[in-house]
Amino acid sequence: HCRQNSTLEEYIPWSMSAPPSSKPCPPFFLSNMNKSTTSAAKPIRKRLSDAVIAAACLLSPCGTSFQYGSFAFSTKTPHYQRNMNGMNAPTAFTRKKHRTRLQNALDDEEYYSAEFDDIDNLGSLSSSQNEEQQPANDLSGCQSRQFTLGYDVLISSYAGSMGFDEVIDWDYFQSDADGTASQREYDRRNNMVEPPPFDPTKPKRTKSSSGSVIRLFLGEICGKLSSRLRSLGMDNRVLIKEFRGSIATELARRELDAVGKLQGNLCGMYDAFDGEVNRGDWRNSAATRCIMAQVHQNTKEDDGNLIKLMKLDGDESHRWVGVLGGLNLSDLFEDTNEAAIDRQDWYRALKVSPPKPDSVFVVYQYSGLSTAANYAQPPSLRRAALPVQKTLFGGVKSPPPLPPWNDRANYVTKGVLRGILEAVATLHENGIAHRSIGRNSIILSSVGQDKTEASSIYATAVSRLSIKLSDFGFSGLIQDSPNDDEFRSRARGFGIEGILENNSNKGPSSSSLSTIKATNFAMAEDLHAVGFVFLGILLTTLAEPPTSNFNMPSTDEDQLQRLLGEIFKKDMEEFRDYCEAEEVWDNVVELLDKKNGAGWDLIESLCFARERASEIQGSPTMVTARALLSSPFFND
Repeated sequence: HCRQNSTLEEYIPWSMSAPPSSKPCPPFFLSNMNKSTTSAAKPIRKRLSDAVIAAACLLSPCGTSFQYGSFAFSTKTPHYQRNMNGMNAPTAFTRKKHRTRLQNALDDEEYYSAEFDDIDNLGSLSSSQNEEQQPANDLSGCQSRQFTLGYDVLISSYAGSMGFDEVIDWDYFQSDADGTASQREYDRRNNMVEPPPFDPTKPKRTKSSSGSVIRLFLGEICGKLSSRLRSLGMDNRVLIKEFRGSIATELARRELDAVGKLQGNLCGMYDAFDGEVNRGDWRNSAATRCIMAQVHQNTKEDDGNLIKLMKLDGDESHRWVGVLGGLNLSDLFEDTNEAAIDRQDWYRALKVSPPKPDSVFVVYQYSGLSTAANYAQPPSLRRAALPVQKTLFGGVKSPPPLPPWNDRANYVTKGVLRGILEAVATLHENGIAHRSIGRNSIILSSVGQDKTEASSIYATAVSRLSIKLSDFGFSGLIQDSPNDDEFRSRARGFGIEGILENNSNKGPSSSSLSTIKATNFAMAEDLHAVGFVFLGILLTTLAEPPTSNFNMPSTDEDQLQRLLGEIFKKDMEEFRDYCEAEEVWDNVVELLDKKNGAGWDLIESLCFARERASEIQGSPTMVTARALLSSPFFND
């Protein structure tokens, strides 16, 4: 028996003995390690007793929480987690100005210079969440599920690191410094001035980098679940992200919230599994996975749910990189645990320093590492850079010729570009705004096992392509956008007034109009970013440089925005003339000119979506990604 809000320590003895099974846990790493290293192969002896599990299973859904030693159980947040008493929650991260986008920084920058200490404060993935809140939208259980390193997941190699750039667009206006606040606000809206374009003291756009805050690891699912996946012909590879620090922890929280809602909506929509999703069965099995793995070494129920979740990855509505759960490392790094991984073992296996105590690990379905940034290069230059191959008798073998230009153009327009717009449409229809779309947040994956197939210079089969969105660290609910001061400020910069906070008491008609304005502008910000991604992909993948050492015109997003916004004053005709003057883009211009310039019309609608949202404010009209998919540019 146990009382509500009392500790189980009063009633249940702690068992320090090994579980009945003396089978050692599997290795934690797939990398070759020093044969003399044995600490990673020791069995995990620290286990929760069966009585603790039995008590935890009897908890009622009324908010009861129990704590035993350093482990906590809560029915409102059914996570297996370390006791967080005395550990500060991560600080909230607020974007300062304008649009922020994530970028890959696949480098080996060392940012773990501090000593590896404070192991006792290492928390589980749920450390940044309120223990009294149940992730109701996460029917897939990805926010509750915790994998065990060695039992569920093996880490094979270090893949790189990531950071983000903060991009700030500056507006300038003339104002009387001695004027009143209302006068200065009037000047800000009506007395805008354009600074000299080459004045370094008055930039239109500035960028600052965060450095490396996320590390990427490749791994694979192991054990019985791996065997079941293999028997079904499914991929058991996973991508693991380590989020380190308060800012990165907030990125992880937002990413889990967004993807959890997307996966929950998809599971609930299909509900093809005897209604068990809506009953919460997936969340219940996910919440107890880590405990069941450590005590009983039996996760059969959640394994079945994971397989169903991973099968949904092939659905045409699944346009994002799926999240499977978190990775629990708390037990494995305790000095008192005989099975703890030695810090030197981690370094020898992965060639990088071990994680810090505040790191958060998230396990993703493997969709490959090929982004639109990797793909957005002239194919002839990529072909020239291919490794030299030798014939049987030592001669040089030339790479195969590129597919015909028309086949490649069809793949880019109807496969890559259409897939990106469909992914954004799916996101918006689920009530999510990405807010950091760029070439690095778009994954070109394949329906087959070879995920690099889709980004190959020889790829022309649209049916083999699968576009995924990733990096949801700055995403949020569209309906919550009006509560963001920076969002309202950006909207006012485009002349959109009257966006009210959700708790405003201005009356139903004002609130309804405010919601339409906010929704329009929130979606328009994503569409604006997609427009420059489209331009960058078209002007690179379909360009035809005359030689392999040809110096291509700059096509990065900042340069394209400067050209279209500042140099050509948002005049698409002038920008078209600029592109036509470059011989390498002759075919691209001809492609966009077809069907009475349908391609240019689509690019203009995307790049100037925010301006369009300002023009139609006050009406129920909306600019949506789904509507733009009907453009003649995508039709035969």
